[in-house]
Amino acid sequence: MPANPPPISFVQRVSAATAPDRDRFIDAVRAGSLLIVVLGHWLMATVVVQDDHIAGANALTSIPALQLATWLFQVMALFFIAGGFSNITVWRSLRRRGAGYSEYLQGRLVRLLRPTLVFVVFWHLALPAAATLGMSQDRVDVIGLLLGQPLWFLGIYVAATALAPAMASWHAVSPRIALTTLVTGTAVVDWARLGLGMESVGYLNLAIVWLFAQQLGFLYADGSLTRLSRAALWATLSGAFAVLVGLTTWGPYPVSMVGMPGEMSNMTPPTLCLLVLAIAQMAMAMLARDRVSQWLERPVPWAAVVRFGSITMTVYLWHLSVLVLAFLALFGLGIDPPVAGSGLWWLTRPLWLLGLLLVLFVIATLLAPLERGRTTTGGHCRPAIGPARQAVPPARQGISAADDDNHHPGDDCLRGRSHPDLLRAAGVFCERSPACTSRQHHVALRAGRPRPEHRLGARGTCPVQPRDAAVPKPTVTLSRRGSPGDQPG
Repeated sequence: MPANPPPISFVQRVSAATAPDRDRFIDAVRAGSLLIVVLGHWLMATVVVQDDHIAGANALTSIPALQLATWLFQVMALFFIAGGFSNITVWRSLRRRGAGYSEYLQGRLVRLLRPTLVFVVFWHLALPAAATLGMSQDRVDVIGLLLGQPLWFLGIYVAATALAPAMASWHAVSPRIALTTLVTGTAVVDWARLGLGMESVGYLNLAIVWLFAQQLGFLYADGSLTRLSRAALWATLSGAFAVLVGLTTWGPYPVSMVGMPGEMSNMTPPTLCLLVLAIAQMAMAMLARDRVSQWLERPVPWAAVVRFGSITMTVYLWHLSVLVLAFLALFGLGIDPPVAGSGLWWLTRPLWLLGLLLVLFVIATLLAPLERGRTTTGGHCRPAIGPARQAVPPARQGISAADDDNHHPGDDCLRGRSHPDLLRAAGVFCERSPACTSRQHHVALRAGRPRPEHRLGARGTCPVQPRDAAVPKPTVTLSRRGSPGDQPG
């Protein structure tokens, strides 16, 4: 029996689990845009204490110069663009395999709604309990209002995801007509809202604008955006920002791309400005794509993106909860938050953001299994499903690894599940039943075709010798089968 070799690191497992045709850039866009949203919320959201009463406030009100920065940091459009890529690739791959809309919707929504249910139930019980224990009602109301913000936006994302197959069919007929119709619809709705005073009509743009961003993701999935020259992308970026300057200078739109107290919002409901901003940010992303993609070929940065990508839903749901807990801790210590824009406020922002990140990391680590799902007991020794299937060429798999975006490479690595690539790279032992022979199991695993009788169990091990017995290889233990996770977005 050979000595136990060192374990495989997470970085190594991710590298082995990632298919060569996976679009790492779009994963980075999804993770990066969400991280910017989280940091932006933590920077903007503050509270004001007056006569022992607290009220929510926006730091941009005290620092008007930062409102222009929202043109760069209001990046929810990028999240919808990444989601559009995921939705259309998953839908197309399911259709090729003969699956239908119900399978698509279940796969896309389970991972979104599972952690959401836990979040809603927790605060539905915690807030009344806090009021019972003596927390003032105004504090409970402010906390409830703040914590509810992620939920309404999640509802829009779920609706866009549900409509993606229908929008993909429209895109297949004529992408230009689909985009032109959505742009025209946004302008008409804004005219009714701002010109005719029909404020409620403006909420139609909650669907129109974000569906437009999703259509841009369809264009990226088709390769239309990657075929644009850098000159065309720079022209698109310059033109979009010129339009934004015109709309906010001579038009009825405010400069800020997030809602501000006492003025019309470009965000809720979204306006033509946010649609134009989506075009600008798409162009910026494409200009950076080559450099970012090269950087993501490095194992450590890519593993970091995968790690964060496996907990995006948890991070999104709980980041404002962490902010609330931080403010409550300050009040409990008798410390009032510094006034937004003051010297003390700027001085404490780095430590403030770092502390919030650490707390969020702990919470996300604890709750991440709810997002990725749990493996089941029992099952067969089998390779992973989706992008991890690097051993078999995409044409033989019937689906490109990049197409099957339901499955995130981090899911297997974080669960400890193995697959043929990992075994080929480093496998020495694998759990087996007494009916399994070393040679049969070894050949089956290397071919990516584990036999049905290779049941998992703890009654023994079957040694799989590496090619070079003199070089110790890490141990890989096959986990029990679990359902592949659905990558959010």
